[in-house]
Formats: sequence, C-alpha cells, structure tokens
Amino acid sequence: MAEITAALVKTLRDKTNAPMGKCKKALEETGGDVDKAVDLLRAQDPKMKAGDEHQAAEGMVAIAVAPDGKGAALVRLLCETDFAARSENFKKLVDVVTREVLASKVTTVEAAKELPAVKKEMQEAAALTIRENLQLDRAEFKAVQGDGRVATYVHHTGQVGVAVAVTAPAGVAGKPELEAALRDIAMHATAHDPAPVAVDRDGVPADLVARERAVYMKQIEENPADAKKPENIKEKMIDGKMRRFYEERVLLEQKFVKDPEVSIRQLLERTGKALGGDVQVAWFVRLAVKG
Repeated sequence: MAEITAALVKTLRDKTNAPMGKCKKALEETGGDVDKAVDLLRAQDPKMKAGDEHQAAEGMVAIAVAPDGKGAALVRLLCETDFAARSENFKKLVDVVTREVLASKVTTVEAAKELPAVKKEMQEAAALTIRENLQLDRAEFKAVQGDGRVATYVHHTGQVGVAVAVTAPAGVAGKPELEAALRDIAMHATAHDPAPVAVDRDGVPADLVARERAVYMKQIEENPADAKKPENIKEKMIDGKMRRFYEERVLLEQKFVKDPEVSIRQLLERTGKALGGDVQVAWFVRLAVKG
C-alpha cells in the first residue's frame, strides 16, 4: 500500500473538494489509488457530479481563428504561480506561441515546441523574464474538413476557452448569424458545469462510460434499500442515471445556458433551418487551466 502522505491527501482534496478527513479515509480504503478514491467518494456522495474534479495549476489558454474561419490555433501554457500567469511577459509569450501555431498549422505540441520562435521565446522566458518552470501543455492547429466554420470563446481571465467547429453549406457557413450562434455555443461550453466531454453519446470514451456505471452500481450497493433489489432492476436504475449523465456531459444533449428550454441540438437545428442549410457539430475543444 502506498504511504498516505499529506501531499497525497491534498491531491485528492484538490480533485474532489471533499473534506480532508474523508479524503484520507478514502485513500486508506483504496490503497492510495487517487482515481479509485475519487470514485469511492462519488459512490458515497451521489450529489458529487461526475465533473467535480479540480486540477491545481496556473497558466493561460488562448485560441485564435484562421483568416478563412475554418481552423483555429489552440494553446495552453502552464506555469508555477498565479503571479507569473498574470504578468505581461507571460501574456506576450502566450501570444507568440498562438501566433506561431496559427501560422505554421502544426498539429502536435511536440511540433510546436520545435518551432524556432517558440523555442527561443520559451527558453528566454524561463531563464530571464518569467523565471519559472513553463510547460507548453497544449499547442495545435485544428481545422474543419469541407465547408464549415469555427467559432470560439475565451473567458476574459484566460482560464478557460472553447473552439467549436461545424459543417455547413458554403452559403450558410459564411453568414454572421451562424458565427454568432456558434460563439454562443462556445460560451455555453465554457460555462456549463460539468463540462461536456463529447459531441454526442458515441464520442464518450468507453472507459468513462464503464467507470460511471461502476460508480452508480457502487452507489446502489451503498444504499441498503436499493441493494436488495433484483439485478435487472439495478441495471434499469443505472440506465436511468446514465441518461442523466449523457444529458450533463454530451454537448448536443446539454440544455443551452442562455435558454434552458432548448438543448444545443435543438439550437443548431433551429439555426440551420433559419439560415437555409444543415448545420452539424464536427468537433469542439475545451481548454481549461483548472478542472
């Protein structure tokens, strides 16, 4: 069994926001496995949302759209302290990296780190201007294939941002009304709690689905009244919980934050009908410094 250190307890506390005593006990019961401890705490507290995991970090995200509106540069740069993250030198460094990724259209963070301007600015910042350990955690150019459009929203704090790409007929893709709707959806994805993990149900990772079902079964077993029920009833209960899970974590099924009477899917259908063409989400990327 791993030693249950204060640092390990704090790691679990940062991930779940649960009391320190509960975190220590959960780690003791799971042999120091943080992920298993997270699931145990969720099983014990059904009110804890699937997205209630907090990551301790400092830094900034940035997203820049290509001139043709069909792609975007996505950047997340991490540092050690909030003081550094708020400095003008850090903001300038993020701007340089984003500009270079947009111009070069590199698709991996490894390729971005090798761009001459990025490598030079990162080295100088770490050694001279910012003087902290800097981690270029995400840097890529992502585009929509065929006719379509990309729109973005980045919170003014630079802590979270979203890019949304849709396919749409050429005559629709260029309309400002579509860009406005997509910006609303990007803003929605930055604000929705818990955050979306996939465009539709098919995109939800299989391991996440399995993990959720296991947590829900554990919740049932923890409740004496539910634990006595037949297995087929338990499975139906889990299916009901999974429907709510999908409604919370799948972008198209989430209720639009600006109008909870409609889902994101309905909003897109309404927008496409008004503009005269089918609009489908191709992908979205949500970047956050914390969480």
